[in-house]
Amino acid sequence: MSNMMTMQASLVETTIGTAETAYAAMPSPNEWKLSAVYFAPAASEAIHAAHYATLTIKQGATSLGSMATNVTALTAGTAAAIALTAGTGSSREFGAGDSVTMAVTKTGNGIAMLGVVSLAFEKIVS
Repeated sequence: MSNMMTMQASLVETTIGTAETAYAAMPSPNEWKLSAVYFAPAASEAIHAAHYATLTIKQGATSLGSMATNVTALTAGTAAAIALTAGTGSSREFGAGDSVTMAVTKTGNGIAMLGVVSLAFEKIVS
């Protein structure tokens, strides 16, 4: 049995200035710790200080990491790493049916976030 698992979720936002949210549910009956997150955009986006989107990865109300296009430029088809910032306690642990939230907020006119979020997990062995 593998001690690693990946999940992918598509962001299919069609509205540039509207905040949107997507979810992915853990399909495994085991306990897993989120170890890495990447976003592979469908379109390139330059850094823009006033009109940008922020993609935040969450479990419940806890933010696990985020990236924003006012800091990070996106290149179509090239994965951009999302740094995980919450690493204490059980905040990055997921069990069967737990959901990962991918929340996109917009500043100014924002941008449409089209692409794939890849999530890597390590099995928690007790």
